[in-house]
Amino acid sequence: MPMSRRCLPALAATLLLGSYALPALAGPDIDVVYGDEIARRGEVAVEAAARWSQSARSGDLQGRPVWQGVGEIGYGLSDQWNIGLKVPVTRANGSWQGNGAYGEIKYVAPHGAQGFYWGAELEAGSIKAQGEERAFALEAFPILAYRSERWHVIANPGVEYSAEGEDKGWAFAPKAKLSYRLNELHAIGLEYHIDAGKFGQFTSRSKRSEIAYLTWDAKIAGQQLSIALGHGTTHSSDRWALRIGVEFDD
Repeated sequence: MPMSRRCLPALAATLLLGSYALPALAGPDIDVVYGDEIARRGEVAVEAAARWSQSARSGDLQGRPVWQGVGEIGYGLSDQWNIGLKVPVTRANGSWQGNGAYGEIKYVAPHGAQGFYWGAELEAGSIKAQGEERAFALEAFPILAYRSERWHVIANPGVEYSAEGEDKGWAFAPKAKLSYRLNELHAIGLEYHIDAGKFGQFTSRSKRSEIAYLTWDAKIAGQQLSIALGHGTTHSSDRWALRIGVEFDD
């Protein structure tokens, strides 16, 4: 979408969020499934998302609630390539925390309105996890998808790399989404997210995070809205989660 005056408040809020979060401590990013949503050449995309969750009782937060927020600005280098900046923050145990900033690049291959398409999302940043040293982190999410009439299925067999701490090395973090378009403005769907652990030593299912979401995507008052209600399917997962995202259109 071209930059407009209606986008300026959201852009300013995102930049303010970024200036606050950069020196702070770490909080996890808000995980979503990546499809063929992309800004066209010369367009600026402004997005914001929030997630409320009840953490796993067996985790470090011992069942306490967590709030996460993220602001994102993207720019269309072409109709297939985007670059952007993503700045997440977290509130847990009564204090605000951030985990630096991610630079991102996205590619979606040319494709028709129906059938198979592919692409990739790459994110990298300097991350400071709580109680750990600042480290370089890299995330790569292939996009493999198929759209048929009202149905849309997306798979992101993602890999993640951390340079420091217990998470040092490469890990497998796949996610997928199946959605059904009710009409031109509304779609419902299911998502599933897995943190499988590091390659060569995958975590047993009972000790890893797996979350299923029921999703609703809509266009309301000219804005793209996404709402997802999630539930952890293992003892080490968040017990429940509510995720809300908005893309600011003209």
